[in-house]
Amino acid sequence: MLPATTVHGFYVVHKPVGPTSAAVTNRIKWLLKQTGQPKGIKVGHGGTLDPLADGLLPIGVGRATKQLQTLLDGPKTYTFTLQFGTQTTTADAEGEPIATSAQRPTQTELEAILPRFTGLIEQTPPAYSALKIEGQRAYKLARAGAEVVMQPRPITIHSLSIKECHPLTSSHPETLRSCLLSATVSKGTYIRTLAEDIALALGTLGHTITLTRTQHGPFTSEQAVSYETLDKALQSGDTHTYLLPLAELPEQ
Repeated sequence: MLPATTVHGFYVVHKPVGPTSAAVTNRIKWLLKQTGQPKGIKVGHGGTLDPLADGLLPIGVGRATKQLQTLLDGPKTYTFTLQFGTQTTTADAEGEPIATSAQRPTQTELEAILPRFTGLIEQTPPAYSALKIEGQRAYKLARAGAEVVMQPRPITIHSLSIKECHPLTSSHPETLRSCLLSATVSKGTYIRTLAEDIALALGTLGHTITLTRTQHGPFTSEQAVSYETLDKALQSGDTHTYLLPLAELPEQ
């Protein structure tokens, strides 16, 4: 018989920019132990977000950790800002600039190119990724200066649309400095690479400067609680206000 105090369920955290997904998860596990949860309580997150990314981070507690993989195999939705003109080592704002282009697209050109990146396509994962090459993480090899060759693989972009665009200057409103886009994608899709590839298809360069996950499998932003709010609740001993119940999964 499990202790009555044992927590089983999901915390859907809105991870801020800065901490790693592992750091957020470890903090929640530590706080749960302070509330009297068993020392061996299982806590795990689903779908890593980079430190520079924010948004939904589903965290399973207790028996919910066994449901994470099944629940999170579904599509994910992101909003991301693509800034034109510069390519970086990591395809985002964290990396060093490695190339620039004076070419800037118009919104009409961007709208015309997006159907190329919708549906079943092939994508080459970035060298700065957590994929393993001969047992080692690709990003560790890349940071050590090793040549990392990634193989393309099939992914699905279910939808891709423009939310907002920003002109290069007020005197040139037709050319774009950056655009905020929304994409619903299959598991294994790298948004940074998608943004970089879109810029290249437009005859320019680009990188991602913001990245927010708004939906992951069955979890939505409406269910999310801020990391700060959940932290304060757990510090006070409140383990259930923001806890979502175990999912009802179909029998295997």
